[in-house]
Amino acid sequence: MTHQPAGAADHFALTRLLTETAWRIDHGRADTVWELFTEDGEMLLGGTALRGRDAIRRWGAERGAARTRHVHTNMRFDLTGENTAEGVCVLTVYMDDGRDGAAPFAVNEETGRYVRTEDGWRFASRVSDVLFGGPNAPAKQAN
Repeated sequence: MTHQPAGAADHFALTRLLTETAWRIDHGRADTVWELFTEDGEMLLGGTALRGRDAIRRWGAERGAARTRHVHTNMRFDLTGENTAEGVCVLTVYMDDGRDGAAPFAVNEETGRYVRTEDGWRFASRVSDVLFGGPNAPAKQAN
């Protein structure tokens, strides 16, 4: 399989896909994230595997109303075929826990596989691995 860096147009379109996902989650529209995946797409969040649009739709509908902001950086995309790509980025999630304000909750590395469809690029697979923080972070020490 040959890999080549995505050109400017594809890089921009893939970045927009990530941005759209973050915006929907952060603005109470997680129930529509499934639309950004292929029919058999999968999303792996830590130990939770969501396979297919129906599972992703249920996850979005059941997601709590946490006040978050998802910030993607260090995006790198490679074309793996005429209509396929792979990518990696860093995702920092800020969450207002009601006590300390909007502190960084987690820093994740996300890897993705993408397919170009008639509706544009869609996720075939999205895997989010926690690098720092999140539910695996050690508890804060009292002063």
